[in-house]
Amino acid sequence: MKRSLRKKYILIRDNIDERNVKNEIIFNKVINNEMIRKAKLILIYVSFNREVDTINLINYFLNHNYLLAVPKIENNIMNFYYINSLDDLNKGYYNILEPTTNKMVKDFNDAVCITPGVCFSRDGYRIGYGKGFYDKFFSVHNVYAIGLCYQDCLINNIPYDIYDKRVNDIITD
Repeated sequence: MKRSLRKKYILIRDNIDERNVKNEIIFNKVINNEMIRKAKLILIYVSFNREVDTINLINYFLNHNYLLAVPKIENNIMNFYYINSLDDLNKGYYNILEPTTNKMVKDFNDAVCITPGVCFSRDGYRIGYGKGFYDKFFSVHNVYAIGLCYQDCLINNIPYDIYDKRVNDIITD
């Protein structure tokens, strides 16, 4: 079931019309989100393929003096590392940009995690790429999680099990 939903919504996401307009709407909602504005640390994925764009968000956060960290997969575990610039990123796991810095985040107090997903259910469950990195991370670290997705990828129900963790909020176009 999850596999077929993943395939279906990757196809839908890859064919989104007016992607730039929708990314801009999501960008504005994110930077004006109350939890983001109060956060001491922003954990954010680096978008790839046709995901909701986060490069503009990363630049915004860096230019507005937010503490910012991006994920890196190491020994099948997702760790976050602080970055000061997009130059701190290099292709890593699955050719996704990952941090080259060695400043690993140890303190996740007052952190907000901007979370990717192929699709999200209205009650906060998500389908990612099937490796469970974010679910494992959320089971260890209690951070406020915000999912980003296009409205076309927000659905009523997603099957879930005890290992699946919900996001606290979802921002769409």
